[in-house]
Amino acid sequence: MQLPLRLIVALCAFMLGFSSAVSAEDAPDIGAKLAATETVVVTGANRGIGLEFVRQYAGLGWRVIAACRNPSAATELNELKKRYQLLEVEPLDLTDYAEMDRFVANLKNQPIDILINNAALLGDMQTQLLGNIDYEQFNQIMAVNAIGTMRLSEALIANVEQSRQKKIITLGSAAGSISLLNGYADLYAYRASKAALHLLMRNLAIELTDQGIVVGLINPGLVDTRGFADMLSGKQPTPPEFAQIVAMLDAGIIQLSTPEEAVTQMRVLIAELSEAQSGVFLNADGTPLPW
Repeated sequence: MQLPLRLIVALCAFMLGFSSAVSAEDAPDIGAKLAATETVVVTGANRGIGLEFVRQYAGLGWRVIAACRNPSAATELNELKKRYQLLEVEPLDLTDYAEMDRFVANLKNQPIDILINNAALLGDMQTQLLGNIDYEQFNQIMAVNAIGTMRLSEALIANVEQSRQKKIITLGSAAGSISLLNGYADLYAYRASKAALHLLMRNLAIELTDQGIVVGLINPGLVDTRGFADMLSGKQPTPPEFAQIVAMLDAGIIQLSTPEEAVTQMRVLIAELSEAQSGVFLNADGTPLPW
């Protein structure tokens, strides 16, 4: 059965050693630990896939710089910060260039092994349909998903180049694939922003080849970041706009992965990502996807 992408996108990300927290006894050696461990930056780190990336990398002993728009309201993220001394939570709004510049300045001369561009804006789905397009929202979605992500990636190139792994990872979307339109025309703003993002990352991959930086573009697939499992079980009410999705889940027409499953799969792909895959649009299992 072919599914309208407006349903699929609602489920997708928008938006991948030894497991141990650093204890208080390790505090005197924190400088040495920062120098010796890999560093990952995760945007949109307060919920869903971004939060799970933080949880998994922190659990592996990485230095994790978790960025989100409103850290004070990021309850789960701040709980993780209490457990992991190498986890830092920083404010970052991809449309606030002054804040972005401060974020980048604070990381000056610090190697970043992996930058994970996870932050993205889906927006109101109903006001992205022909005849009802909200162009102010259109600009905002483009500003976050394409322009903001590109600006941050460009600003942190020097940091990534200094690192051991040298990877810039961006979460794309099948909704941004022109070849996968499948006869459905919807979500004009979101889909345009993801198509633009894909092209920007492809350009970046070409530009950075000589610097040894791998630019990964990954489609996380259908991930339950909205609590559909709880809706299906009756633990929480189903909003009207998601009733059809829940019905499809109940009928087994579509299946979702949990954030933990999706991130585990993407983290393996990221670890194994090669220069030959730089700028290639990949599914979370490593399968190439059409543009």
